[in-house]
Amino acid sequence: MKKIVSLALATTIALPCVSLVLTGCGEGPGGSTDYDHTIVFYSSQGDALVQKTKIAIENFEAKYPGWKVDHQQPGGYDEVKDKIGEDIQGDNQPDLAYCYADHVAQYLPTEQVIDMKPFIESTETVTGVDPVSGKSADYTIGYSASELNDFIKGYYEEGKATNYSGYASYGFSADSMLTLPFVKSTELLYYNADALKKLDLEVPKTWDELWAQAPTIKKHYPKATVLGYDSEANWFITMCEQNGWGYTSADENQHFLFNSNNNELKSWLTKLNDYYEDGWLATQQDYGSYTSALFTKGIEADAGGCVYCIGSSGGASHQKSDLFTAGIAPVPGSKNGDTVNNSVISQGPSLVMFHAGNGVSNADEKAKMTFLFIKELLDPTFQAEFSMAAGYNPCRNSVYEIDAYKTHMDKGDLTAAACKTARELTDLFFTSPAFMGSSTARTQVGNVLYYVMRGEKTAADALNDAYKNCGGK
Repeated sequence: MKKIVSLALATTIALPCVSLVLTGCGEGPGGSTDYDHTIVFYSSQGDALVQKTKIAIENFEAKYPGWKVDHQQPGGYDEVKDKIGEDIQGDNQPDLAYCYADHVAQYLPTEQVIDMKPFIESTETVTGVDPVSGKSADYTIGYSASELNDFIKGYYEEGKATNYSGYASYGFSADSMLTLPFVKSTELLYYNADALKKLDLEVPKTWDELWAQAPTIKKHYPKATVLGYDSEANWFITMCEQNGWGYTSADENQHFLFNSNNNELKSWLTKLNDYYEDGWLATQQDYGSYTSALFTKGIEADAGGCVYCIGSSGGASHQKSDLFTAGIAPVPGSKNGDTVNNSVISQGPSLVMFHAGNGVSNADEKAKMTFLFIKELLDPTFQAEFSMAAGYNPCRNSVYEIDAYKTHMDKGDLTAAACKTARELTDLFFTSPAFMGSSTARTQVGNVLYYVMRGEKTAADALNDAYKNCGGK
């Protein structure tokens, strides 16, 4: 069963090579990596964010001489996941990585995921250096009660083992913490404010309102698309959540809830084909790129852009255009009787820890130091720096009180507006259960929407195919 990280070390542990200066302990003989004292971190960051993350790495290495961080970027989220899967087979997995819950569900059977709860609650101290004074300083491994309360609750709760099907079979308890949030985003409705003003239209609050506007938009802008949606899978999953249709379940006896018996779901999917044929709709897979590229074209003359675009709050910078004024609103909700369900999906990377590979001789110590590096990444000051650069929302409330971040939020540009709007939606965020196969389900329902929208399959056939491809019968 799962290896358990021992916390039975002394109350204070001293660091190797601490002479109050950096000693190059990150490299072994001949320049080879000293994995005993090098934390390997995988992320999907681009060059600009890698430069920002250097701030946290330099802070960590200054506090703990002799320790290094090797930050690697295997590619996007899926490439990170695939690389970790390969690495685990060779026992050379990273110590820390970006993750989505679906990915962690695939890691759990390997028994290499570390429960972070013992570190979160630890009162042990590690002796390091105060970077300002250069004097010896003790740093607590865990978080105080007030520090834990500083985490945005919805983000923090995502990491609990109870969100993962079968967690107990992998040696975890209900209060185990399998991930910690890094930065988060959600989906937002970006709109061409100039076009709406010309047509005297209000920003829609429900899907019914949006589709009611479509004939007017298409009449005045025949070359334009009404709505571009950046993720087929997210749209399918969000509509299931808003309407109570059922997507997936943590129940090991019935993980997949979408099927061809749901007439309401089939009716909605079939309508998408009508909207598509009328030229109202485009999605990422159909357009061949994020539909933000369509949105930013504008809709005047023969531009062929779109009036509305639904994409990540973390991608607001890609929705900016010099051709028109863009606005931001929540994703439309689904009307159910007299109520409107405005549930929106929670996205953005979390952090997962792995048992040390590469034949290290100090696995317990290295796990503690990896957690201390996590604390640098989650430090409010660094979170402010990173969030301003990335456009994602920070995971701690106190970031919003930092002067630089408040100034950023008050700038009024699209990135700041996206952060503001996303923060106001936190209570509406939802996540789907994570289990072996949940990542496949996401891919398959995205295909359902794509095929039905384009008229390549009926709703019933597409749903049946997706169910079978997920292992259903």
